[in-house]
Amino acid sequence: MIHSSKQAISQPIFSSIAAQLFVRDLQVSCDFFTGKLGFVVDFIYGNPPFYGQVSRDRARLALRHIDEPVFAGDIREREHLLSASITVSSSEEIEGLFLTYQTAKAPFHQTLRNEPWRAKTFIVKDPDGNLILFAGPAS
Repeated sequence: MIHSSKQAISQPIFSSIAAQLFVRDLQVSCDFFTGKLGFVVDFIYGNPPFYGQVSRDRARLALRHIDEPVFAGDIREREHLLSASITVSSSEEIEGLFLTYQTAKAPFHQTLRNEPWRAKTFIVKDPDGNLILFAGPAS
C-alpha cells in the first residue's frame, strides 16, 4: 500500500490591487486625490519625489513621476482609455460618491450613467489626464 504524504497546496488569495498612474507632478497629484477625491497619502518616496501611493479604503493608486507623455496625441481621451477602475458595493454608494465629487468640483470625463451591463459608472479625469472609472451596481 502506498501512502501519499503530499499535502494540498492552497492557492494564494489576492487581497488588493494598486493601479499605477503616471504623473508629471507628484505633489499636485497627491493634492488632487486628497482634496477632491477623499484619498490619503500613504507615502511619497525619493529626493526629489518620484513615487508615491494614495489610498481610500481598499483602493490604492500608485503614482509614478514621468516627464514624457505616456500616450500619443489625444488617444487616451478619444478612446476613453482607463487608468484605473474602482468599485463600490451599492447603487446608493455610487450615487452618493458622484454627488460628493460633484460638490468637490472634481473634473468629470463622464458623468453618472447607467450602463447596459447593469452598472452605474462615472469617470474622473486627474490633472494628468488619467481616467479613473468609479462603478457600482445599477438599482
